Order: sequence, then structure tokens, then C-alpha cells
Amino acid sequence: MTNKSTKTDGAWPQAEWILGFGHMGDTLWQCDAIRAGRIYQRSVFSTREEAEEFVARMKQLEPDQVFNVEAIKASTVWN
Repeated sequence: MTNKSTKTDGAWPQAEWILGFGHMGDTLWQCDAIRAGRIYQRSVFSTREEAEEFVARMKQLEPDQVFNVEAIKASTVWN
């Protein structure tokens, strides 16, 4: 079960953001997709399981990318 909340943006009223963070703690999981030695994409997840599930799906779609998952402090992303 995922706790989802919906938020609208004042600058873009037609935009609707669905935030799937069920549990926000002090630790987030950062996933870097690396191609040819450079960061191609960086994603942030609230749990390690979500990050590893994302990596498993992406490895099937993008076999030429290397993925690195690491724990980071939430305070480095948000104040």
C-alpha cells in the first residue's frame, strides 16, 4: 500500500504531481544511472526497495547503463 498525495502547482495550475512517499525518514536512496562514465540520470526514492525495483526494471530496458544505489541524508536534498 502506498500513501499517495496530490498537489497542484500555482505556476502551472493544470499540472498535478502525485507524490508516492509513504514514509519519509532521515534517509533517502539515490540511484544514479551511468553511461560511458557519466551520470545520465539521477533519481531519489524514499526506500531502498523502491530504488532496487527501479534498477531491476531499468536494467531490462537499458542494458548499457550501470546503476549505483546509495543512501543519502534527506537534509542534503531538502532544507
